[in-house]
Amino acid sequence: MNRTLLFLIFCLCFLAPLASPATTLPVAGPPLEPLRDGSFVKVRGTEFVVNDRPFRFVGANIDPMHGPQNRARYKEILDALVIDGLTVARIWALGEDVATAGPWLRQHALFRAGPDVFLEAAYLQLDRVLAQARRVGLRVIITLSNHWKDYGGAPMYLKWAGKNADGMGFEEFYSDDKTREYFRQGLLRLLERKNSITGIPYAEDPTIFAWELMNESMILSSRGEEARLRWIREMAQIIRAHDKNHMISAGLLGYSYKREREQWIRVHKMPEVDYCDSHLYMQNSEGGVSLQRMYDFLDDRAQLARYVIKKPLVIGEFGFRTDQARSYLGRPRTEWFDFLLRRNFRNGGAGALIWIYQPYSGKPRDYGVYIDRSDTEDVRAVLRRNAAHLLPSVSLQERLLAFGPPNPRLFPARGSETLYQTTMTLNGRQEPHASWGRPRPEAHVLSISPGDFIRARFERVGYWAGAGAVAHAYGGDTGSFVYRFTPPLLYYAPTFIEIEARMSSEWPGAAAPPDGGSQVDLLIDDIVVARFAVPPDDGVGERRMVRIHDPRIIARLQSGTGSHTLAFRVPDGPSAHGLCIYGDYNGTEPPPAGEFSHILIRYVIGPVKAGPH
Repeated sequence: MNRTLLFLIFCLCFLAPLASPATTLPVAGPPLEPLRDGSFVKVRGTEFVVNDRPFRFVGANIDPMHGPQNRARYKEILDALVIDGLTVARIWALGEDVATAGPWLRQHALFRAGPDVFLEAAYLQLDRVLAQARRVGLRVIITLSNHWKDYGGAPMYLKWAGKNADGMGFEEFYSDDKTREYFRQGLLRLLERKNSITGIPYAEDPTIFAWELMNESMILSSRGEEARLRWIREMAQIIRAHDKNHMISAGLLGYSYKREREQWIRVHKMPEVDYCDSHLYMQNSEGGVSLQRMYDFLDDRAQLARYVIKKPLVIGEFGFRTDQARSYLGRPRTEWFDFLLRRNFRNGGAGALIWIYQPYSGKPRDYGVYIDRSDTEDVRAVLRRNAAHLLPSVSLQERLLAFGPPNPRLFPARGSETLYQTTMTLNGRQEPHASWGRPRPEAHVLSISPGDFIRARFERVGYWAGAGAVAHAYGGDTGSFVYRFTPPLLYYAPTFIEIEARMSSEWPGAAAPPDGGSQVDLLIDDIVVARFAVPPDDGVGERRMVRIHDPRIIARLQSGTGSHTLAFRVPDGPSAHGLCIYGDYNGTEPPPAGEFSHILIRYVIGPVKAGPH
């Protein structure tokens, strides 16, 4: 073994783990070279290439399209990226409003006022941005629509079509004939456009890195998932028919729940989609935040991209708050940016784009990185250091020293195994419930607030008791709520035991599709005693009552047998849509129809009279 190889092994094993944000690294090189015709970014396996050479990048989200200040200062924004050695920008070529939109919006923000009026001022601004990016050597990802209502988005397409975007209605964007036609019209206008400054057709301009179909696309129902797959395929085929040069990204938000993860895999396996993309904001993450959890999220995406989907991975948006303290969870904020980038490239990631480079607009923005103030210079320095290690002139040895050796957690045989904790656990009251009442001579009743569980474990979980709603414990997808109780003091065995609660499935925003109910198991001391269906989430649910006659279960629950557990569990499967258990109504308005109370356990002795309990 020669000395050079021994030295390299020493560096990989001992020096790379010691690298820190304070390490002195080379700054970005000179301004980028202008782009040449034909130098399109392409996919080769799990990496990007330009003229057959690997292309990796640190980039930034920018907005030179919306607002008079951003439009006027587009050159400064692009120059800031070049100064920091960033090579890819992501922009939104979108902006939709009603036909009666005012002159300010028409002049400074919109591409369309109503479905049929295209505003040339926005397209001319996009021409300018692409022309300047070409001069300075930047690539540009063009995002074509928005899931959210910012600048119109999918909700405005639905409004044009006379549809309701509230609740689950947003999913109609992908299936409605009118919204699809409106989107096709806007897409073709870009695909067939020639830049008024350079004279280059958009479809032939290497400045464009890729077309991204939507910003942060999300789907809740299985019906919506199928509609989105058809929409992606249709729009990608339109792009391919007019543009053979550029890559296509689906533009999904990302994932944290199993169902979202399965959708993410399915979309990115589509042959029409060229690379994997995910946004990642750890400060918005449910389930707690830690450095290890961030690594787990990055590792899981890299494992899927490299060994399951087998395409390049881009972290299309990432960031940490810059409008708060300069430390987060005991670490300088710069470390979080640095650790995320280094882990991504150690994992073989192809690129990452920070949110968001911009001029200062008079007050701090949550994730702002400013081109004209020193407030975020520390963040820009981190980006410069990491971007410098991706320059073509950097040797493999130098890159390994910067990012570390390949991550040993990632390997082909691991397949689609999940590398992050998918469930959240909340621990609550540990002492058993024992305050039995006797509203009827033949029944002893125990009332348990839904939030007084000893443990709740779901993919997302919590308890809500705010004003204006029915108090409820909620858990998303699969999992369980577990409660502890002691039996009442009885001289005779109960004839039967009843357990009653008001329940529904759990969907974000209390909006569920018609097939969005859940199957629920009822367990006593981990023994399944009943299975039943609960309705789709509507914010109030329906009452369900289980009557237990089994003498073995009754014997377990007699006086003097200690404490016992009662659990409501949503098992994995096609009907695993979470669970809400409702309690008291807290509003000042008349309550919804129905009886609202806590979970009830009844020990019933002797004959029971007919009629309601």
